[in-house]
Amino acid sequence: MVHVFCNLDDEEDGLPPMCDMTFEIVEKQYDELSSSWRLAFRADAAPYDPVGFGAIVPVVGWHEQVVGEGDEAFHSFWGAVSIHTSGPESDRLVALLADYYGLSANRIGEGSPASLKFTDNIECLAVGIASNPAAIADEVVRMKLFFDEGVENGRYAEVFFDVDLADGFAKLNEKDEDYRADLVYWLSLPGKVNGNPYAA
Repeated sequence: MVHVFCNLDDEEDGLPPMCDMTFEIVEKQYDELSSSWRLAFRADAAPYDPVGFGAIVPVVGWHEQVVGEGDEAFHSFWGAVSIHTSGPESDRLVALLADYYGLSANRIGEGSPASLKFTDNIECLAVGIASNPAAIADEVVRMKLFFDEGVENGRYAEVFFDVDLADGFAKLNEKDEDYRADLVYWLSLPGKVNGNPYAA
């Protein structure tokens, strides 16, 4: 099993590398009723037990945005992705993140990093970056996920999410260190959470 931190990119600047995580796709099932891929991800986290999570990526409902013209045009595709717990391995994932980030309880919210529980389910705004998530079965999809309360100065985070169904791997890569506390906050909220202020 691939190690969750096997692709950390050390810039050799004396600072800890950005928190880029790699997972194997251990389950993939297309749900015709919802026109979505239901995916499960897992990775080794030695010396700790494995970590993982699940996601639902729809193949419908993506809205294309084009910036520029001709060969210079940049295409993005906006929609929604849901992330959910896969049990204790997801709890270990959010605890591992908090530990890697060096977050104290007062920066996250209630509780200590060791007591964090991964959210049951969270819907977030997503954008396919020069790739259409509707084509996830046929090509590598590179997305950015947004966790947003939709209010000024609210809790907000972004993370990159790449899925390669053919090769069986996915990446959850850090966008900016300033989002660390809020990312852990969102991923540890109880119950079913809406992190997409544009959801219908």
